[in-house]
Amino acid sequence: MKPEITLIITNWNGSDLLKECLPTVLKAVEYDQSHLYEVMVIDDCSTDDSLEIIAKNFPKIRVEKTPQNLGFQEANNYAVKLTDSKIVMPMNNDIKLDSKALYYLSKHFDNKEIFAVSGKIFAFDQSTFLYGNRGGYFRKGHFYLYEKPPEDDSQTLFACGGAFMVNRKQYLELGGFDSMYHPLYYEEIDLSYRALKRGWKVNYEPLSIAYHKVQATITRQEKRRNISLISARNNYLFVWKNILDRPMTLTFLFYIPLFLLRDLFRLKLRFWVAFYMALKRLPKALKGRTLEQSNTLYSDREILSRINVNYLHLH
Repeated sequence: MKPEITLIITNWNGSDLLKECLPTVLKAVEYDQSHLYEVMVIDDCSTDDSLEIIAKNFPKIRVEKTPQNLGFQEANNYAVKLTDSKIVMPMNNDIKLDSKALYYLSKHFDNKEIFAVSGKIFAFDQSTFLYGNRGGYFRKGHFYLYEKPPEDDSQTLFACGGAFMVNRKQYLELGGFDSMYHPLYYEEIDLSYRALKRGWKVNYEPLSIAYHKVQATITRQEKRRNISLISARNNYLFVWKNILDRPMTLTFLFYIPLFLLRDLFRLKLRFWVAFYMALKRLPKALKGRTLEQSNTLYSDREILSRINVNYLHLH
């Protein structure tokens, strides 16, 4: 029988993580008897024994390989095209699932308007809350994110990367994760934000719980200082691509030079470096912006006011 939901676990040299995490994924699949699942590991040209570990310990898991090292975004996009399930779940290889996690996420897709849904994420100690329902606002040329209370099931700004379910057809319609943000950060914010502006729903489900070993893979590839620069760079790219509101755009053009000058006088160069890094990807951002302008149903203000309806006093 054809699977309804495919879990897509992107892996790069993560054999130890796979040994630790895959048993919890299979347990969660077993718990949700209401859907037929497929578990796929998309291996992004690992040089460790990941493939041998899967073959030996998890023979029922489907294994696919990328033609060359693509990075998280493109490896995931590649894998989504290899399945024809109605729902896919992009996952990091450093995610453990609570046994009921999939059951609570999958229920949301009884509503045909749902684009994506994600749950509550804790650290591996299973008690330190990391993230869940996010809000966001635009102020003085910058896009800021904030965390809502963990039990708040109001509209979220985005389905958190690492463990969220998404409508496959719509995911592909949006072009999947944008590799402009390579190697990490903002791809899931970008994806959900564009979906919201098309009128699709992105939900948060606090009863679905997962555990994330934060940056377990990426810190082996990128130094922590680089991660900070990449995050700042991608914030600029996100704004250039997705914030279409004219007054907001003018605010950005006014404030960003002022902030950069202020940092120069304070000898803080992080945002200068990040801005320069972003400029090199400006053509991609502007190409994406043109595409968004022709596909958007709701304005930035409409989406952000809906997300922040209970939190306007904070911002």
